[in-house]
Amino acid sequence: MLPTLYARIKAVLDPLVTDWELILIDDASNDGTFDVILSLRNEDARVKAIRFARNMGQHSATLHGLRRSKGDCVVTLDDDLQNPPEEIPRFIARLDDGYDLVIGRITNEKKHSFFRNLASQLVQNLICRILGKPRSLALSSYRCMSSRAAKGMSAYSGAHAYMPALMFGAVPQDRICNLDVEHHARMDGRSHYTLRKLLKLSSYLVVNHSSIPLRFVTAWGIFLSLASVVYAGFVVLDVLVSGSSVRGWPTLVVLLSFLSGSILMGMGVLGEYIGRLVVESSYRGQTAVFEEHL
Repeated sequence: MLPTLYARIKAVLDPLVTDWELILIDDASNDGTFDVILSLRNEDARVKAIRFARNMGQHSATLHGLRRSKGDCVVTLDDDLQNPPEEIPRFIARLDDGYDLVIGRITNEKKHSFFRNLASQLVQNLICRILGKPRSLALSSYRCMSSRAAKGMSAYSGAHAYMPALMFGAVPQDRICNLDVEHHARMDGRSHYTLRKLLKLSSYLVVNHSSIPLRFVTAWGIFLSLASVVYAGFVVLDVLVSGSSVRGWPTLVVLLSFLSGSILMGMGVLGEYIGRLVVESSYRGQTAVFEEHL
Protein backbone atom coordinates (compact mmCIF):
# COMPACT_ATOMS: atom_id res chain seq x y z
CA MET A 1 0.00 0.00 0.00
CA LEU A 2 2.96 2.37 0.50
CA PRO A 3 3.44 3.31 -3.18
CA THR A 4 -0.28 4.14 -3.43
CA LEU A 5 -0.11 6.11 -0.18
CA TYR A 6 2.91 8.08 -1.43
CA ALA A 7 1.28 8.81 -4.80
CA ARG A 8 -1.91 10.09 -3.19
CA ILE A 9 -0.06 12.24 -0.64
CA LYS A 10 2.19 13.67 -3.37
CA ALA A 11 -0.83 14.55 -5.49
CA VAL A 12 -2.37 16.39 -2.53
CA LEU A 13 0.71 18.24 -1.23
CA ASP A 14 2.57 19.24 -4.40
CA PRO A 15 0.00 21.95 -5.30
CA LEU A 16 0.25 23.33 -1.72
CA VAL A 17 3.97 23.37 -0.96
CA THR A 18 7.16 21.96 -2.43
CA ASP A 19 9.20 21.25 0.70
CA TRP A 20 6.86 18.76 2.38
CA GLU A 21 8.24 15.58 3.90
CA LEU A 22 6.78 12.11 4.36
CA ILE A 23 8.17 10.25 7.38
CA LEU A 24 7.62 6.50 7.09
CA ILE A 25 8.48 4.39 10.14
CA ASP A 26 8.93 0.64 9.82
CA ASP A 27 8.08 -0.71 13.27
CA ALA A 28 10.27 -3.82 12.93
CA SER A 29 8.21 -5.58 10.27
CA ASN A 30 9.52 -8.68 8.51
CA ASP A 31 7.68 -8.47 5.17
CA GLY A 32 10.07 -6.28 3.17
CA THR A 33 8.36 -3.01 4.10
CA PHE A 34 11.62 -1.14 4.65
CA ASP A 35 12.89 -2.08 1.18
CA VAL A 36 9.75 -0.51 -0.28
CA ILE A 37 10.30 2.62 1.83
CA LEU A 38 13.90 2.89 0.60
CA SER A 39 12.78 2.54 -3.02
CA LEU A 40 10.35 5.43 -2.48
CA ARG A 41 13.14 7.48 -0.94
CA ASN A 42 15.38 6.79 -3.95
CA GLU A 43 12.65 8.29 -6.13
CA ASP A 44 11.95 11.26 -3.85
CA ALA A 45 14.33 12.56 -1.16
CA ARG A 46 11.36 14.09 0.66
CA VAL A 47 10.51 10.58 1.84
CA LYS A 48 12.24 9.92 5.18
CA ALA A 49 12.87 6.29 6.08
CA ILE A 50 13.13 5.09 9.70
CA ARG A 51 13.45 1.49 10.82
CA PHE A 52 13.12 0.14 14.37
CA ALA A 53 15.16 -2.80 15.62
CA ARG A 54 12.20 -4.16 17.56
CA ASN A 55 8.49 -3.52 17.62
CA MET A 56 7.73 -0.49 19.79
CA GLY A 57 4.03 0.03 19.07
CA GLN A 58 2.09 2.63 17.12
CA HIS A 59 2.15 5.35 19.78
CA SER A 60 5.92 5.23 20.30
CA ALA A 61 6.46 5.18 16.54
CA THR A 62 4.14 8.17 16.08
CA LEU A 63 5.94 10.08 18.82
CA HIS A 64 9.30 9.40 17.18
CA GLY A 65 7.91 10.70 13.89
CA LEU A 66 6.88 13.93 15.63
CA ARG A 67 10.43 14.36 16.92
CA ARG A 68 11.87 13.96 13.44
CA SER A 69 9.37 16.30 11.78
CA LYS A 70 10.58 19.71 10.58
CA GLY A 71 7.46 21.32 9.15
CA ASP A 72 5.30 24.13 10.48
CA CYS A 73 2.43 21.67 10.69
CA VAL A 74 2.48 17.92 11.15
CA VAL A 75 -0.10 15.36 10.04
CA THR A 76 -0.28 11.84 11.47
CA LEU A 77 -2.21 9.13 9.65
CA ASP A 78 -2.18 5.38 9.25
CA ASP A 79 -0.60 3.87 6.16
CA ASP A 80 -3.51 1.52 5.38
CA LEU A 81 -5.42 4.26 3.49
CA GLN A 82 -8.33 4.12 5.91
CA ASN A 83 -7.50 7.80 6.51
CA PRO A 84 -7.90 9.42 3.04
CA PRO A 85 -4.91 11.77 2.39
CA GLU A 86 -7.17 14.01 0.30
CA GLU A 87 -8.52 15.43 3.58
CA ILE A 88 -5.14 16.97 4.53
CA PRO A 89 -5.84 20.47 3.06
CA ARG A 90 -8.99 20.68 5.19
CA PHE A 91 -6.95 19.89 8.31
CA ILE A 92 -4.42 22.59 7.46
CA ALA A 93 -7.22 25.11 6.90
CA ARG A 94 -8.48 24.49 10.43
CA LEU A 95 -4.98 25.15 11.78
CA ASP A 96 -5.08 28.47 9.95
CA ASP A 97 -8.25 29.28 11.91
CA GLY A 98 -6.13 29.46 15.07
CA TYR A 99 -6.18 25.89 16.39
CA ASP A 100 -3.05 23.95 17.35
CA LEU A 101 -4.49 20.45 17.13
CA VAL A 102 -7.16 19.21 14.71
CA ILE A 103 -8.40 15.65 15.20
CA GLY A 104 -10.37 13.73 12.61
CA ARG A 105 -13.84 12.73 13.75
CA ILE A 106 -15.09 9.65 11.93
CA THR A 107 -18.54 10.40 10.51
CA ASN A 108 -19.31 6.90 9.30
CA GLU A 109 -18.90 3.61 11.17
CA LYS A 110 -15.26 2.63 11.45
CA LYS A 111 -14.29 -0.23 9.17
CA HIS A 112 -13.19 -2.41 12.07
CA SER A 113 -14.65 -5.49 13.72
CA PHE A 114 -17.47 -5.10 16.26
CA PHE A 115 -15.18 -5.96 19.19
CA ARG A 116 -12.51 -3.50 17.98
CA ASN A 117 -15.08 -0.71 17.78
CA LEU A 118 -16.50 -1.67 21.20
CA ALA A 119 -13.02 -1.62 22.77
CA SER A 120 -12.33 1.76 21.17
CA GLN A 121 -15.53 3.18 22.66
CA LEU A 122 -14.60 1.91 26.13
CA VAL A 123 -11.16 3.50 25.83
CA GLN A 124 -12.78 6.79 24.76
CA ASN A 125 -14.87 6.73 27.95
CA LEU A 126 -11.78 6.09 30.05
CA ILE A 127 -10.01 9.01 28.41
CA CYS A 128 -12.94 11.29 29.27
CA ARG A 129 -12.77 10.24 32.91
CA ILE A 130 -9.00 10.23 33.34
CA LEU A 131 -7.79 13.01 31.06
CA GLY A 132 -10.83 15.27 31.27
CA LYS A 133 -11.53 15.06 27.54
CA PRO A 134 -14.84 16.67 26.61
CA ARG A 135 -17.31 14.01 25.47
CA SER A 136 -18.09 16.11 22.43
CA LEU A 137 -14.49 15.79 21.25
CA ALA A 138 -13.76 12.60 19.29
CA LEU A 139 -10.33 10.99 18.98
CA SER A 140 -8.65 9.21 16.09
CA SER A 141 -5.15 8.62 14.73
CA TYR A 142 -5.80 11.11 11.88
CA ARG A 143 -4.53 14.43 13.25
CA CYS A 144 -2.95 17.70 12.19
CA MET A 145 -1.01 19.85 14.62
CA SER A 146 1.19 22.91 14.79
CA SER A 147 4.93 22.54 15.26
CA ARG A 148 4.68 23.83 18.84
CA ALA A 149 2.07 21.19 19.65
CA ALA A 150 4.33 18.51 18.15
CA LYS A 151 7.26 19.87 20.15
CA GLY A 152 5.23 19.81 23.36
CA MET A 153 4.25 16.17 22.86
CA SER A 154 7.81 15.22 21.92
CA ALA A 155 9.04 16.37 25.34
CA TYR A 156 7.72 13.12 26.83
CA SER A 157 10.61 10.77 27.64
CA GLY A 158 8.84 7.94 29.46
CA ALA A 159 8.65 4.31 28.48
CA HIS A 160 4.90 4.07 27.88
CA ALA A 161 3.83 6.64 25.30
CA TYR A 162 0.09 7.21 24.99
CA MET A 163 -0.78 9.88 22.44
CA PRO A 164 -4.11 11.17 23.88
CA ALA A 165 -2.47 11.79 27.25
CA LEU A 166 0.39 13.64 25.55
CA MET A 167 -2.02 15.70 23.44
CA PHE A 168 -4.11 16.91 26.38
CA GLY A 169 -0.95 17.53 28.37
CA ALA A 170 0.64 19.71 25.67
CA VAL A 171 -2.28 21.60 24.07
CA PRO A 172 -5.02 23.63 25.85
CA GLN A 173 -8.48 22.23 25.20
CA ASP A 174 -9.69 25.45 23.60
CA ARG A 175 -6.99 25.04 20.94
CA ILE A 176 -8.20 21.55 19.99
CA CYS A 177 -11.04 20.88 17.56
CA ASN A 178 -12.56 18.12 15.45
CA LEU A 179 -12.86 17.82 11.69
CA ASP A 180 -15.42 15.44 10.20
CA VAL A 181 -13.75 12.83 7.99
CA GLU A 182 -14.67 9.46 6.55
CA HIS A 183 -13.06 6.16 7.47
CA HIS A 184 -12.44 3.94 4.48
CA ALA A 185 -12.03 0.18 4.32
CA ARG A 186 -8.50 -1.19 4.32
CA MET A 187 -7.00 -1.45 0.86
CA ASP A 188 -5.33 -4.76 1.74
CA GLY A 189 -4.35 -6.94 4.69
CA ARG A 190 -5.76 -6.78 8.21
CA SER A 191 -5.16 -4.90 11.43
CA HIS A 192 -2.60 -6.30 13.88
CA TYR A 193 -4.36 -4.68 16.85
CA THR A 194 -5.45 -7.74 18.83
CA LEU A 195 -7.58 -7.57 21.98
CA ARG A 196 -4.44 -8.25 24.01
CA LYS A 197 -2.64 -5.27 22.45
CA LEU A 198 -5.64 -3.01 23.02
CA LEU A 199 -5.80 -4.03 26.68
CA LYS A 200 -2.06 -3.43 27.06
CA LEU A 201 -2.39 0.00 25.49
CA SER A 202 -5.33 0.80 27.76
CA SER A 203 -3.19 -0.14 30.77
CA TYR A 204 -0.77 2.66 29.81
CA LEU A 205 -3.64 5.12 30.24
CA VAL A 206 -5.00 3.64 33.47
CA VAL A 207 -1.69 2.91 35.21
CA ASN A 208 0.74 5.48 33.80
CA HIS A 209 -1.57 8.46 33.58
CA SER A 210 -3.95 7.95 36.50
CA SER A 211 -4.13 6.63 40.05
CA ILE A 212 -7.50 4.90 39.60
CA PRO A 213 -6.23 1.38 40.49
CA LEU A 214 -4.59 2.65 43.68
CA ARG A 215 -7.71 4.56 44.66
CA PHE A 216 -9.82 1.50 43.98
CA VAL A 217 -7.62 -0.66 46.21
CA THR A 218 -7.72 2.01 48.93
CA ALA A 219 -11.51 2.22 48.77
CA TRP A 220 -11.78 -1.57 48.74
CA GLY A 221 -9.53 -1.80 51.81
CA ILE A 222 -11.63 0.78 53.67
CA PHE A 223 -14.82 -1.08 52.79
CA LEU A 224 -13.40 -4.41 53.99
CA SER A 225 -12.16 -2.83 57.21
CA LEU A 226 -15.60 -1.37 57.97
CA ALA A 227 -17.30 -4.65 57.03
CA SER A 228 -14.91 -6.53 59.34
CA VAL A 229 -15.78 -4.20 62.25
CA VAL A 230 -19.51 -4.71 61.65
CA TYR A 231 -19.05 -8.47 61.42
CA ALA A 232 -16.97 -8.47 64.60
CA GLY A 233 -19.85 -6.72 66.35
CA PHE A 234 -22.23 -9.48 65.28
CA VAL A 235 -19.77 -12.13 66.51
CA VAL A 236 -19.46 -10.47 69.93
CA LEU A 237 -23.22 -10.14 70.18
CA ASP A 238 -23.66 -13.79 69.24
CA VAL A 239 -21.18 -14.89 71.90
CA LEU A 240 -22.91 -12.79 74.57
CA VAL A 241 -26.34 -14.14 73.68
CA SER A 242 -25.64 -17.74 72.68
CA GLY A 243 -22.29 -18.42 74.32
CA SER A 244 -19.04 -19.56 72.77
CA SER A 245 -19.07 -22.48 70.37
CA VAL A 246 -17.04 -23.93 67.53
CA ARG A 247 -19.67 -22.89 65.08
CA GLY A 248 -18.50 -20.45 62.45
CA TRP A 249 -15.34 -22.27 61.49
CA PRO A 250 -16.40 -22.31 57.80
CA THR A 251 -17.18 -18.62 58.02
CA LEU A 252 -13.72 -17.97 59.42
CA VAL A 253 -12.08 -19.89 56.61
CA VAL A 254 -14.12 -18.02 53.98
CA LEU A 255 -13.30 -14.66 55.50
CA LEU A 256 -9.59 -15.45 55.71
CA SER A 257 -9.56 -16.56 52.10
CA PHE A 258 -11.50 -13.50 50.98
CA LEU A 259 -9.27 -11.09 52.84
CA SER A 260 -6.12 -12.86 51.68
CA GLY A 261 -7.31 -12.58 48.09
CA SER A 262 -8.01 -8.88 48.51
CA ILE A 263 -4.55 -8.34 49.95
CA LEU A 264 -2.97 -10.18 47.05
CA MET A 265 -5.01 -8.10 44.60
CA GLY A 266 -3.76 -4.92 46.22
CA MET A 267 -0.19 -6.21 46.15
CA GLY A 268 -0.58 -7.02 42.47
CA VAL A 269 -1.66 -3.48 41.64
CA LEU A 270 1.20 -2.02 43.67
CA GLY A 271 3.56 -4.47 42.00
CA GLU A 272 2.43 -3.23 38.58
CA TYR A 273 3.30 0.32 39.56
CA ILE A 274 6.65 -0.71 41.03
CA GLY A 275 7.46 -2.74 37.94
CA ARG A 276 6.81 0.23 35.66
CA LEU A 277 8.88 2.47 37.92
CA VAL A 278 11.75 0.02 37.49
CA VAL A 279 11.29 0.13 33.71
CA GLU A 280 11.28 3.93 33.77
CA SER A 281 14.41 4.15 35.93
CA SER A 282 16.34 1.67 33.79
CA TYR A 283 14.97 3.02 30.51
CA ARG A 284 17.25 2.58 27.50
CA GLY A 285 15.27 4.61 25.04
CA GLN A 286 11.73 5.14 23.91
CA THR A 287 12.43 3.82 20.43
CA ALA A 288 14.90 1.24 19.18
CA VAL A 289 16.05 3.03 16.01
CA PHE A 290 18.10 0.73 13.84
CA GLU A 291 18.43 2.82 10.70
CA GLU A 292 17.42 6.29 9.52
CA HIS A 293 17.56 8.04 6.18
CA LEU A 294 16.51 11.65 6.76
